[in-house]
Amino acid sequence: MSDSADAIISRNATRNFIFNVLDGTAFVFGVSLISRYTVLPLFVSRLSDERWLQGVIPALTYTGWFLPALFMAPFVASRPRRKPLIQIATLGERLPFLALGLILLLWPTLSPTALLVVLFAIYGIYTFSGGITMIAWQDFIARLIPERRWGTFFGLQFGLGGVLGAAGAALAAAILASWPFPQNFGILALICFGAQVLSYIFMSQTVEPPQPVVPRQPMLAFLGGVRPLLRRNHAFRRYLFCRAAIALGLVGHSFLTAAALERFHPSPSEIGLFTGVLLTVQAFAQLGLGALADRWGHKQVLELSTGVGMLALVLAVLAPTVSWFLPVFALVGIAQAGYQLAGFTLVFSFSTPAERPTYIGVANTTLAPVAAVGPLLAGWLAELAGYNALFIALLAIGTIGLLGLHWRVPAPVPRAPAATPSDDLTMSKTSVE
Repeated sequence: MSDSADAIISRNATRNFIFNVLDGTAFVFGVSLISRYTVLPLFVSRLSDERWLQGVIPALTYTGWFLPALFMAPFVASRPRRKPLIQIATLGERLPFLALGLILLLWPTLSPTALLVVLFAIYGIYTFSGGITMIAWQDFIARLIPERRWGTFFGLQFGLGGVLGAAGAALAAAILASWPFPQNFGILALICFGAQVLSYIFMSQTVEPPQPVVPRQPMLAFLGGVRPLLRRNHAFRRYLFCRAAIALGLVGHSFLTAAALERFHPSPSEIGLFTGVLLTVQAFAQLGLGALADRWGHKQVLELSTGVGMLALVLAVLAPTVSWFLPVFALVGIAQAGYQLAGFTLVFSFSTPAERPTYIGVANTTLAPVAAVGPLLAGWLAELAGYNALFIALLAIGTIGLLGLHWRVPAPVPRAPAATPSDDLTMSKTSVE
């Protein structure tokens, strides 16, 4: 990073921190209104009783987020600024909800099959656009926000959005209960789009100076360097394995609403209450875990949140009444807050600033097979053996990932400030064998 770029970033540090927090707050609030854990599973269940269809939502979510990342890494690294790319690519994350809202309001009599196709197609555009944007956005934040404030930044960004989302959950519950299906979901989609427009305006106020670039590699040469990177960095390779197992274990959270609907038949207002509990707890957990990660460590926060997420699956299996799903979704809120936070920040610790887009791309793309196949296999297992069997299987996989992360992946050690003005992290000598 050049001295002039350093000076510009330092001069605009407070501005960039505030506007990026506001950007994330508005975005998270919007997306929370069409929660993939509660609202979208309810939408699918209103259209079909096929359990495997519940697996399409997490499959699209994780595949879209993670698959494009590796292919974007050399392009992102060769650009002097990340913001112009983000401003273009993120339109695909926002416009789909405008389209979904208008379709559900203007053509509510479409057949169930047509509505499912519309939902999955539009949601797929949203998630793949997020995957295209992800590397540029993560590196953008890592450049502009000092390392010592990463946890606080992401905690505030997602936490404040969750606080607003919890308030919006009451509105969502009222809309779901008082408007006919599917217009009620269309209204929520349009409110989501409005929040994302505001998010885009905030993001556009960020000041990002041009910085030195890495010459763009041909894609085949770039991909050819991934295997040597993984052989060289043992700690990173172990982290990827453990994170994949944890991610698969947490896939169970996407089936909790469907399991509750099948066993206890909660009303739309009760689903709205689940959403409110999830978002409220997640919001405060993100605020607390963000500050905790800056002091205790991002790896430790990932371990804590994974353990909590596995406990949610245990309670879902044991639940004798629908009321048990209130603490279940509270635990999901804590787990997802920590997993999301560490997913953004922990990968930064394995690389230098110049290699960061590559490491982000590899980290995200290695989850793509799990993302693509795992939820669909989970849906198939739920169809074959029931939701309890699914939760027990995913509990075992997630626990293996947690134990591996704790015992086999060393905690990152911050590099001394004098040695690196850019506030990036390095691993301890024992982490790269």
